[in-house]
Amino acid sequence: MRKSLIVLAVATAALAPLSHAGMFDAVKGAASLGGSSNSGGDLIGQQTRLVELYVAANKEVLMAQSKMALALGAKDAAALAKAEADALTSGATKDNLAKADSVQSKVAKAISEGQQAQGVTLDAQAKKTYAEGMGSLGLGLLKYAGMAKQFDGFKSALSSASPMDLPKLSSGSYIITSFPGNSKNLYNTLNQAISFAKSNDIPVPKDATKAL
Repeated sequence: MRKSLIVLAVATAALAPLSHAGMFDAVKGAASLGGSSNSGGDLIGQQTRLVELYVAANKEVLMAQSKMALALGAKDAAALAKAEADALTSGATKDNLAKADSVQSKVAKAISEGQQAQGVTLDAQAKKTYAEGMGSLGLGLLKYAGMAKQFDGFKSALSSASPMDLPKLSSGSYIITSFPGNSKNLYNTLNQAISFAKSNDIPVPKDATKAL
């Protein structure tokens, strides 16, 4: 629960760059949010680390989506998510990250449609695969939470970066704008996945509940 609130706190702060005070009392002081000690540091190095963390989290989410989509019979969406997860690397560019986010959004829609389809039934193997996907989705959310300090530090340092350096920081800048929406969507997606699981007699793994 605490880590998920950290994700939402970071997302909210990024959308509305105000003081972190008052945003989610439960996470005041958590994960060193609001710190600006990284300002003036090696922005390229900070960006590299931020991209690595973002890629790791998104690969986890894409693999989770692949399993859940497969369990729901959305084979094309499952294959798309897996292919994108395999293609995503730690040296991803802004375009690579944007493509991965686009795929993630498309597959999320396919999963949602599968969950809402009338008369949907899952056999034992499909339930197992869906549960595995939920666990990976939870791990993805926890990895997003683990980005909090790095995200906030880079965002703070980026605000005072030289205009001449900005072209070299496009990947990090992209994450600053995309992370808020992605983190909120992921949190909502996991909640929806758990609700579907409970309604269809699918065991909810600890990694999924741990993330909420």
